[in-house]
Amino acid sequence: MSEAASVEAIVLAAGKGVRMGRIKPLVEIDGRPALARVLATLRGAGMKRVIVILGHRADEIQENIDLADCVVAVNGDYESGMGSSLALGIGLVSEDSVGFLVAHADMPYVREETVRSILKRARTGAKIVAPTYKGARGFPVYLRVDCRDALLPTLTGEVGARDYIAKHEHDLELIEVDDPGATIDIDRPEDVIGG
Repeated sequence: MSEAASVEAIVLAAGKGVRMGRIKPLVEIDGRPALARVLATLRGAGMKRVIVILGHRADEIQENIDLADCVVAVNGDYESGMGSSLALGIGLVSEDSVGFLVAHADMPYVREETVRSILKRARTGAKIVAPTYKGARGFPVYLRVDCRDALLPTLTGEVGARDYIAKHEHDLELIEVDDPGATIDIDRPEDVIGG
């Protein structure tokens, strides 16, 4: 694989954010919505094709964030959980893509360097790659496209790729990163740093 363009990103932004009490993709962090920060990080790391999966309050998110250069899909079944959103995103990955990076709109503190490190490992042919920070596994997670057929049936409820990865630990490569943002999600108002 010669460049990051052959890896695509799937950004999950469909959930209700009940514990946050606000629309998580629109939570402002340093003057920018969380989802906009995630997209800027992915673009800055060289991601060319970004798929955004919306659900809860999709119209409001699209009115407030410029998604013109993204592939956008709305999950009508988002209340069934993250699994259905990830399945929808995987279905939109290009035929010629070698793999996809799974990112979350509620993880806006991930650094570009972390994304680049994962893409670098993906370019060497890794099947599954995840960052770790001080022993905690984080996001974004890369999966090679040949994981797709076995992964899709496991995507139910709030279970993303976790169960699939647990059963394929032998294919998982962990990269230690100096990035606490790889493990921080904004589930509650107190999780927002600089907001």
